[in-house]
Amino acid sequence: MISITKYVGIVFCVLLPASVKAQSAGQVECPRSGDYVYLYSSMTTLDVRTTLQCGEQLQITGRYDRYFGVRTAKGEIGYVPVESLLLLKDKPGTKAPQPKTLRPSRKRTPYDAPVKPSEVAPSAPLSPAEFTLRNGTPIHLKLGKTISSATAHVGEVVDLRVVEEVIVDGLSVIPSGAAAIGLVTDAEPKKRMGHGGKLAFSINFVRLKDDEKAAVRSFQESTGANSSAGALLPLSSGKEVVFTEGAEFTAYVDGDMQLKKEAFQAQKDPSSAAPAPRAPSQPHRR
Repeated sequence: MISITKYVGIVFCVLLPASVKAQSAGQVECPRSGDYVYLYSSMTTLDVRTTLQCGEQLQITGRYDRYFGVRTAKGEIGYVPVESLLLLKDKPGTKAPQPKTLRPSRKRTPYDAPVKPSEVAPSAPLSPAEFTLRNGTPIHLKLGKTISSATAHVGEVVDLRVVEEVIVDGLSVIPSGAAAIGLVTDAEPKKRMGHGGKLAFSINFVRLKDDEKAAVRSFQESTGANSSAGALLPLSSGKEVVFTEGAEFTAYVDGDMQLKKEAFQAQKDPSSAAPAPRAPSQPHRR
């Protein structure tokens, strides 16, 4: 009887990796509450390595109980919950499902999905002294300090910093290192009986180079009123939810914003704003 049990166990261990290997590709499936899924660097501490977008395809490296080990197109390795990944071989004979909405690739550029000139809706012409920071312009951010569901409180300020400079019409509008502010919208530590912690926060605005604030939202497409309050929500995991310092996110400008070129040109070339100081005059001698 013992030998038969050992034999069955050996066969199961051999077949399980083979089944995972056969289904080596997966597509990110987002929950209804958000447009992101989180890539964890550890299944035990659930440290967030980065965010994955809906429809993004991943290579599956293994199956570990409630998590898949995955590798992104950029070579990042981590873990995602089983329910967050659609195996592309689940439907034999069909093509891989396409994402519901067009989203920018994970390759970072000043504009993830620039709109063709022919697709831009006609609008009132701007004066030569004005230009527009367009709705949907992506802003790449990183978290200023670690936040955890064990210690965070609703209403707590979340500090973020701009990773990549945003340039419009040749002018630096949002410099690298500029501040962005978010707020914790939901926080609850883990409980007993397998109830995991909860942690969510919104990204509300970013500081421009002229010290004005631009409203931003957490998702690429506007959903109407209060779209800037969309929260970044991790999946329930049975553990504390942790966003580590340096974790990267993408926010999007929420609505067109008219800007004055003068304010940004003056900062671009401060030497032209004031004449060079004169040398002090010498007293005349008689």
